[in-house]
Amino acid sequence: MDTQTVTVEKVHLWPRALAGAALLSSALFGGWVYQTHDSTTAFWTAWLPVVLTAIPLFLVRRKPFEYASLAAGVLLLVLASLLPAALILLAPIADPRRSPRRARVAVLVGAALVVVTCVASAGPIHRSLTEPPAGFVVHGLPDLTATDSAAVKAATSGPGVVETSTVTRADGKGVTMTVRFGPGLSADGQEQLRQALAKAPGVTKVCSWYRDNRLRSAC
Repeated sequence: MDTQTVTVEKVHLWPRALAGAALLSSALFGGWVYQTHDSTTAFWTAWLPVVLTAIPLFLVRRKPFEYASLAAGVLLLVLASLLPAALILLAPIADPRRSPRRARVAVLVGAALVVVTCVASAGPIHRSLTEPPAGFVVHGLPDLTATDSAAVKAATSGPGVVETSTVTRADGKGVTMTVRFGPGLSADGQEQLRQALAKAPGVTKVCSWYRDNRLRSAC
């Protein structure tokens, strides 16, 4: 009798699978934010749902799992993490031992949400991985600025350059300047701009800059 009771109280595979899908979607979104955003706040905010969705998976008994899933789902809704929230809220419903029909509907809805989200995000992901560079990131010594370096100013005053912005590094070891050029600048024009920037006094490194991919911009 005790063995049968313990078995019944354990979390069924279907709810656990939905909770695992919620964790996976949260982790993928956190990785996407890390790849595309150069913001510590955005990074940690994106990874908070990963922690929330992981908690129910550590629970073995059905009741604690359901309570943890509902609490995590509400918090995920507050964080606007919609797909993980929907999946984790569907998890307690997906137990076929309580209602086989309702459990099948919950699993089918969860699977449909995953498929729709994957299809919708395929375009932005492909674009961030394959788009051409939108500019250059110029690394320089502390005395390099957009105004006091005549060579840098001359290189960025061409018709193809759209915008320049200079940021002093937090470690105090140099200045980083982002040079954006328009889509009409040819490949030869981009290479000439790169060489002109690399030859400017104080410039230590010139990297390609991709608007939607922080990791591809690093060199």
